[in-house]
Amino acid sequence: MRISSLSIGSTVFVVLLSLLSCVSMVRADDPRPSISVSGSARVMVTPDLAVINASVSSRFATLDEAVAHNQKSIEQAIGYLKEMQIDPKHIQASQITIQPIWPERDDRNHPPVAAEDLFKMSQPIGYQASREFQITLVDLNKFEQIYSGMIKNGVNVVNSVSFTTSELRQHRDAARIQAVRAAREKATAMAKELDAKLLSVKSIAEAAEHRGVSYMQNAVFVAPQADGFEGVLAPGQIEVTASVDVEFYLRGESLDD
Repeated sequence: MRISSLSIGSTVFVVLLSLLSCVSMVRADDPRPSISVSGSARVMVTPDLAVINASVSSRFATLDEAVAHNQKSIEQAIGYLKEMQIDPKHIQASQITIQPIWPERDDRNHPPVAAEDLFKMSQPIGYQASREFQITLVDLNKFEQIYSGMIKNGVNVVNSVSFTTSELRQHRDAARIQAVRAAREKATAMAKELDAKLLSVKSIAEAAEHRGVSYMQNAVFVAPQADGFEGVLAPGQIEVTASVDVEFYLRGESLDD
């Protein structure tokens, strides 16, 4: 009697599926006592990098004027950054964006517009051309000079300034290890009160939603003024955090005694 290979393969698959189901049930119904805790840690770091997000915005009556002025301002700003020996890889510019400028209308304070004037009001009165770019400064000693120099060389909007560290990965790893230690210490103290001890680790996971870095922690910058004051930078420290969830198996006397 011959048995087809397809039949044998189907039988083996069913057996393996049954075994996996049994293993899953055992894990889900694990009767061994355990304790679940969370641990978090914070590492304060002195920043060594600054990231400036700026933009050049040009508003003119015609599209050609807006684009030409924006391009000239961008070239002036980029040229200044190169003069300050900023590595081109630390300058990231976006594509130009163009938006029409529409006339303002307030029907509450004006009588209804005549039908023949509606077409005129539906036409733009000008155009705005904008480009954004990001500069990463690896030398914070140049921050004040470059910040004020950008304003004098084409940049008319500074969207944000943030401070970070070139060793973020190392500091985040350190925070994660401290978080694990905190979780173990918490579990040990809680188990001791119940005359139990930690036996082994059942599971461990990083709480990604709590992991991160606060870039502007204690960062203060007084913007340059028209009288020539260059500004004062006080970056303070940034906060790198990590959080973990750990479950330990327990060993101890029964609480029913």
